[in-house]
Amino acid sequence: MDKRKRPDPKSLGGDINEQHEKKVLDMIRKNQGMGATTSELKSDKTIPPTLITRLVNSLKKKDLIREVPNMNNKGYKHFIAMEFQTSKELTGGDWYTDGSLDLSKIEDLKTKCVMILERQRHRHRVVTLDVICGYFDKQENLSVDQTKEILKNLILDNEIMEVKSNGLNEFAATRIGELCYKLAGKNSGNGEARAGTSFASMPCGACPSIGLCSPDGVISPGTCVYFQKWLDF
Repeated sequence: MDKRKRPDPKSLGGDINEQHEKKVLDMIRKNQGMGATTSELKSDKTIPPTLITRLVNSLKKKDLIREVPNMNNKGYKHFIAMEFQTSKELTGGDWYTDGSLDLSKIEDLKTKCVMILERQRHRHRVVTLDVICGYFDKQENLSVDQTKEILKNLILDNEIMEVKSNGLNEFAATRIGELCYKLAGKNSGNGEARAGTSFASMPCGACPSIGLCSPDGVISPGTCVYFQKWLDF
């Protein structure tokens, strides 16, 4: 009679589950910040589909993975390995926190942006994109794209306006043709809303040749038909 000890079925089952658990974790880690959905994990034919939920729960209890809802498709949940940041494709973008749009943060940044422009208005200056980006990068740790989104939001709210420098007066410290921002509408004060609106409608603001324009040049306000039409209007 063969007296060799046979493996304990329970012990063998544990070993198999550990192998499956490791494989599930590897599949989740493979996609980094996108992780994997339950259906993607079940697509692996080497793991019994009925084990997936149990394996995922075990990994969550061990704090190896977390469950994240897909903000663009709320019917799906993704499992992300703890060492990876959740992809923006799942969170909805930079302005979402814990799956919700962080409106208070957005409004706070918009207020700070208006304050920057307000200080420069009292100095009779406009503000360039580089200045605003520099401030938010240092103080708020925002990217250039995030800063542009805040500015775009303020423009749509008619809080500020986007203009191009003509090198004169409030634009004296900026290069001709450089993109700048200033207060608009109710924020401009002292009748600046009308002046700002008028300036924004000037053809100079959108002219691609403004950098070559000068009083004595081939391109000048005196020879520009578009500028003359604006004055006549």
